[in-house]
Amino acid sequence: MHVRSWILRKQVRAILFPISLLMMQTVVMNSDFSAAQTSTAPVIDSFSPSDRLGEGSLDEELRTTQQVSKIRARAEGGSARDQFLLGYAYSKGIFQPQDLAAAYTWYLRAANQAEPAAITEVGRSYVHGSGVSQDYQKGLQWLLRAASDGYAPAQTDVGLLYFQGVGTSQDFSLGVRWWQKAVEQSYGPAQSNLGVAYLSGMGVDRDEAHAAQLFRKAADAGLATAQFDLAACYEAGEGVPRDFVTAAEWYWKAARQGHSGAQNNLASMYQAGRGVARDAVRGLRLFLLAAENGNMKAALNLAHTFDNGIGVKPDPLLAYMWLQIAADHGEDVSDVFESVSAKLEERQIKLARQQASAWQAQHHGDASSSLMSLGGFKEPDRGR
Repeated sequence: MHVRSWILRKQVRAILFPISLLMMQTVVMNSDFSAAQTSTAPVIDSFSPSDRLGEGSLDEELRTTQQVSKIRARAEGGSARDQFLLGYAYSKGIFQPQDLAAAYTWYLRAANQAEPAAITEVGRSYVHGSGVSQDYQKGLQWLLRAASDGYAPAQTDVGLLYFQGVGTSQDFSLGVRWWQKAVEQSYGPAQSNLGVAYLSGMGVDRDEAHAAQLFRKAADAGLATAQFDLAACYEAGEGVPRDFVTAAEWYWKAARQGHSGAQNNLASMYQAGRGVARDAVRGLRLFLLAAENGNMKAALNLAHTFDNGIGVKPDPLLAYMWLQIAADHGEDVSDVFESVSAKLEERQIKLARQQASAWQAQHHGDASSSLMSLGGFKEPDRGR
């Protein structure tokens, strides 16, 4: 987003693979409140089998070295299910070094026995180039095998590939049809993706109310992206009555699961006292958490916080540092740089750049912070 002035704006989100993410991320600027929504092209993001099968259920089967040893023995004996589990263990590095090539090999062995979860993982391996050379067309072919057999996770992935035009011609309507098949099985990621389609009017007639209903179903099932999307609908009044209190509650649910966009948006609500009791300190902590989780809208908000002294002593050096971090991650902050740098001496600007480099070297864009490191994370107080 090009920052022309310190004005509150929202950026609508991108659909992620295999789960949609409708990212209405608040960037706090002035006290004025305005919202601009702009559709962005879908992008592919990382995933793991746990996104569709439930991390708890898979990891529970791989909880001890004894369990993994027994799974390996059965996998070597030809059990397709255990071959899939062993592939998952290699992909996650459970009780052994992570080895994506070995994961692909075991997924392929299980896929050749018609194990739908493994067929899906082989397809995803090709799409992402995980353990094998990236090949979108091969990935789509494998995913279509499982999708055609009615496997909801594969149907969801196929829908997104058509929606994006990855490995095939772009076809929003066909993508939506595959998502609808998975929605018929109450598959949360497909519900969330289809909600994005209805909210944006891509492949279907725009229907904000139906989009919110789909988000709600997936959100109730615990899907963080859907919780975020539903919160954004309540905050903007899209498909539901505008309700800042309910928006904050859903942002909180997603933020607790590590959703950086929700952490950022909830922080802005605390800073403004919108839907929650005003709490600049809690807002600052959440902005820091979101930034450490890779959210550069939060970095912009931190720059604004330190530049204007919201809950902290004004510090243009720290404001410059966060602007530098955001700029290094692709945010256009040239106009704001000029106003902040005017408050600093050259040696201070040099120091701020050094601090930005040090911060980035420490975090590498990873979600390296913990909730406890910021003094805990409690459910939001209702605003008055």
